Amino acid sequence: MIKNFILLFTFMFFGCSSIVNKSETTLPKNEKYAISSFWNYTDTDMAGFRASTIVEGVISNKDIKLYSLIGGANEIKNIKNKESFISQKKEEARKVGASYLITGDVQEWRYKTGIDGEPVVSYAVKIVDLRNNQTVFNAVGAKSGWGHKSIGVIAQEIAESLIPKFVN
Repeated sequence: MIKNFILLFTFMFFGCSSIVNKSETTLPKNEKYAISSFWNYTDTDMAGFRASTIVEGVISNKDIKLYSLIGGANEIKNIKNKESFISQKKEEARKVGASYLITGDVQEWRYKTGIDGEPVVSYAVKIVDLRNNQTVFNAVGAKSGWGHKSIGVIAQEIAESLIPKFVN
């Protein structure tokens, strides 16, 4: 009986677990940041745009000067490869006077098949210092939720866990 309870508790505890891997980084709050669309490695159309707009919203709530370089469906037509896309976004960010570019990759963005259709989201956030082209922050998060949560809720929970501290 107790073994069954422990097994059930363990299953419930880890059933909607999340994994977040990030470096403890603080970034200056008084700098100007730009955010680009995230690169989409999934079969879900526009998952990169969706993830980047959620991260944009979470960062905006921290009173950060943030310029959006997030395109739309038309932006996808012009993309040749990830390297050229990131280079283009770095140049756009420099033109608007940003010191940092926030970008990322989406690895998973879907509902699991089955009775409950649990949301599953996994993405990375990367911040590049445009003055020296160095990555100053890199974080990865993954989470699945119960059937009553949406992908957007799970993606926002990940974003809140991933975003670095911004200080004056």
